[in-house]
Amino acid sequence: MHTVNRRRHGFTIRSMHTVAEPHVFHYLSQRASFWIAALSVIAYIAGNMMGQYGWHTFWASVLGKTDDSLIVYTGTVTPIAQVPDYSRWGQYGGNPKEHTFTQVPIALLVPLPKYSAGSADADNPSSVYSMGHLGSYATGAENSGSHVGVDIRVPTGTPIRAVMNGVVERVDTTGNGGLGIMVMLRHPNVPDPSDPRKTTTLYSIYGHLNGALATAGSLVSKGEQIGYSGKTGFATGPHLHFQMDRAEALWHPFWPFTGEEQRTAGLSFVAAVDQGLNQAEGKKYTINPMLYVQANYPAARTTIASADPGNLPAPRVSRLSRIASRKESRIALRGRQVVAVQPASSSVSLQTAVLSRSTVVTASPEQLPPSGFHPAAAPPTGTTIEITHDGDFTGRGWEEVRIRILDGNGEVVRNPELSSDIYLRTAFGEAEFRPAQLSAFDFERGAMTVQVLPRGRRTVIIEAKPYGVTSRPMVYGEN
Repeated sequence: MHTVNRRRHGFTIRSMHTVAEPHVFHYLSQRASFWIAALSVIAYIAGNMMGQYGWHTFWASVLGKTDDSLIVYTGTVTPIAQVPDYSRWGQYGGNPKEHTFTQVPIALLVPLPKYSAGSADADNPSSVYSMGHLGSYATGAENSGSHVGVDIRVPTGTPIRAVMNGVVERVDTTGNGGLGIMVMLRHPNVPDPSDPRKTTTLYSIYGHLNGALATAGSLVSKGEQIGYSGKTGFATGPHLHFQMDRAEALWHPFWPFTGEEQRTAGLSFVAAVDQGLNQAEGKKYTINPMLYVQANYPAARTTIASADPGNLPAPRVSRLSRIASRKESRIALRGRQVVAVQPASSSVSLQTAVLSRSTVVTASPEQLPPSGFHPAAAPPTGTTIEITHDGDFTGRGWEEVRIRILDGNGEVVRNPELSSDIYLRTAFGEAEFRPAQLSAFDFERGAMTVQVLPRGRRTVIIEAKPYGVTSRPMVYGEN
């Protein structure tokens, strides 16, 4: 290869087009545009997630846990609002082992009686409390054994509510354990029963449920319904097992003895409870749940040394308290019941037509137990459940949904013989139902109109549990 000296031959090379090299600020401006676009996309995605699922769920998904500072203690309520007056109900043939809560006439429902050390009686069928805290199966009396928690005798289907604001720590819908279908809530920053001036973390446990409405990881408010009572697990009759653990317990739900300790002692499970095996452990790691909720301790006051407004976090806490209070009021309104009682035809028969029972907010995926709601349940032979609506919703108000039971010829069935009440939930999307539970009495006139309030803009598909019947999609529309 030959090289040529350009200078010797008398020519030079010049660029035809002069290109100015970009200044350093040019690259910075391009990078800024990139970051602005990236942050805009992230903000859009985060905004949609918070809009559809709520900001609590969003932060829980980002942080991997719930921020306990968002949970404000606002007092306590009992786990059950109303129970049957067993003496009066028994006069009409009522039996909690044979009848459900929806079959109890409204006139025979009374507030949950106050619990005391001598109120538990395992042998008295009229006693609401069949087992006291640290009681025995032999008598049920408090401190007579090592059964932690209190057993409350209620018919299947009794609404169960959260006793305090908290977060759903665990939901067991398999029903295979001793507590059957179970919901466990964690309550941070609540008054310590040993010294109410201090705060601690407690766990409340609700066992032997017939169905769970709570979802693990979600926040619940005081008084919010989390399930229905039942008799799943190790239970001889329908009742609620209500228990409270201290945070220091070795595991949750806590039990004073293990299976190995029971076998080492040469005792059966019932005998171990009746003889008070490891009762001291129960006293150390659990508290009497009914005495705690009945005490309804006031919220601990915080003293702030600095008067500098920039150092005061009080406005945030105050706003959260107001939000919790407003939500609590809405839940109280949803729980109102309107019941029409038909005259009894005999002294042992009293029928009740329940027109409206409760409001339930449900989101998919719904975590209802496959066994608690009788998954094999089907409409009466030759009949179907029909769910109809206009196909769309505006998001600005309640929508009407009509539910009918049809026979094989497409004719409306009145007073159908249902093997279970119909529980309205969403198979997809999120919505609120009024009422959320229907019985055979609701179809006396042929059709039942239900008010549905979709949450967000997600398509809603309604499901009638436990029958597995779903509606056609209800789609969001601007018009």
